[in-house]
Amino acid sequence: MARRRILAPRHGDVSGSPDDRAGKVMLIAALCLVVTVAYGALYYGYAVLITQPAAGGEFSRGLLSAAYGGAVLTGGIAAVPVGRIADRRGVRGVMATGAVIGAAGLLCFASAIAGWQVLAAWWLLLGPATAMCFYEPAYVAIQQAFAPERRAQAIASLTLAAGLSGPIFTPATSVLVDAIGWRDTTRLLAATLCCAAPPALLFIRVRPRTCAGDAAPARGRRSARDALRRPPVVLFTLGAVLAYGAVEAVVLHRVARFQELGFGLGTVSLWVGISGLLTLPGRFLLPSMARRFPPAALLSGVLGVLGLSTALMVSGDEYWQMVVSFGLFGLVFGAALPLRALTMGEWIPTAIFGAVIRGGIVGDGDDCDPRGMPHGGRPIGGDIYGRNPMGGVVGGMIGGMGGMRGTGSRGRP
Repeated sequence: MARRRILAPRHGDVSGSPDDRAGKVMLIAALCLVVTVAYGALYYGYAVLITQPAAGGEFSRGLLSAAYGGAVLTGGIAAVPVGRIADRRGVRGVMATGAVIGAAGLLCFASAIAGWQVLAAWWLLLGPATAMCFYEPAYVAIQQAFAPERRAQAIASLTLAAGLSGPIFTPATSVLVDAIGWRDTTRLLAATLCCAAPPALLFIRVRPRTCAGDAAPARGRRSARDALRRPPVVLFTLGAVLAYGAVEAVVLHRVARFQELGFGLGTVSLWVGISGLLTLPGRFLLPSMARRFPPAALLSGVLGVLGLSTALMVSGDEYWQMVVSFGLFGLVFGAALPLRALTMGEWIPTAIFGAVIRGGIVGDGDDCDPRGMPHGGRPIGGDIYGRNPMGGVVGGMIGGMGGMRGTGSRGRP
């Protein structure tokens, strides 16, 4: 007997995707807005706020780095329940709540006068907020809303639009810090992030489809844990940890690094903005190339270019070195996370995509067998939250590139 797909609504009126084209357009628009503002306020803006003219003048660089590093860890911890909620109920409430929590965390950071208050704001509020309104929940929504053949285009559109976050927020934050100070700038970022919550509630209406049986996702997660023990998966996971840890460190510290080398904050912020604009073609073209080339191989090449760009930061005290560093980084940076999502989406059943994207992959497309279990499980592995801002930057990218290539050389597991 031929296997057939069995879909079972879990919470009454559950739809796998918006029925009309306008609904999907509004969905992508809302996802773009939330992700763009969240990255601008919590990521690109913070790279300016840690500099000497801003919070770096009142708190030590080590403290501010520890604040963000701890936020990455707490965001990773929060990602587990966030992913499960996204699988079962969708990301509408998740992203709206994340925007509000992020705004509250920024307000606490703006009012901090002691080191422990900075750490508390980032570790307890802003870290979990990143798990709720960065790219990963948006990828879950796309996985739930779009058919497999449409996901690459949807992800490319999302990352293309969200690529404006750096070019907008980095120079704007720098100008605002000079004009009104870092504390009022942070409060303004908080207000902007909070304004992203209503569009999320209004337009992110996709609801998940799940395989039959309440226990199916749990069984899928057990299979994912088993898959993580396989050597190709371990290699890919280690590569992801090294690579994304290095990328986080670069983006967080590059403004302060070039400022230390003698360049003015305005000049560095300008080139950060230009680098962000340079990401726009790659954000669309490289994910689209995944239709013809293995995403893992494309990701390996991206990491190689990022490693070369980062090497120029080590002793880049010449103006041309800064320009080339930002240029190379911008050309490929925007494709790093989308290529990860596309690689993972080829093997993950939609029903457990949110939970599995945080670590360990199982499944094959969206199909379930008659028992409600994903069939044809093929692991690819990885942890999209495996990021350590204090890691070895160039070595991390090279190691990550080796991990991606090692996985790709074995073919699809």
